[in-house]
Amino acid sequence: MSSSENTARDLQRSLLGLMRQNSRAGRVVVAIDALDSGAAGAFADAFAAAVEQEGTTAYRVALADGAPHARESLIAPFRAGEPFGPGDVAPADAVLVVSGRFLHTTDVRGLWNFSVWLESNPPIGAPRPELPDAEKHYLRTTRPKAAASVIVENSDPAHPVQVFGDFC
Repeated sequence: MSSSENTARDLQRSLLGLMRQNSRAGRVVVAIDALDSGAAGAFADAFAAAVEQEGTTAYRVALADGAPHARESLIAPFRAGEPFGPGDVAPADAVLVVSGRFLHTTDVRGLWNFSVWLESNPPIGAPRPELPDAEKHYLRTTRPKAAASVIVENSDPAHPVQVFGDFC
């Protein structure tokens, strides 16, 4: 099967396997980062569904740009088994899937046990839109492709493809 024939569900299961290589149990936090918060949210919903299908409790939270205050109000209570978010208390083995923009800044990248950087490219021959200055700055200074556990090319959300960013 070629990579273009892979479905989103196949990729979600593969990413879940990668996450489990380093985080077999406990309260795990996964970040889905993209310049498009809607795409990040949809991908995070599908990842949380894959976690649930595995038989593990999953929680979903969309974060504001840069995840201000996420450590104190969400991540620390989740990991400690205390009320977080809307008052949920996570069982000993659970996965919190967060989505948003700018989730690989140095202030927050250490909060995630596993992270995904989603990128989308315009169709072949279409011009690439000019990015706002904040997004250019984020890509240039933070380098989310290098910071993420996994890079996913998500131009076709029904057939996302894992991208390997090495230069071998």
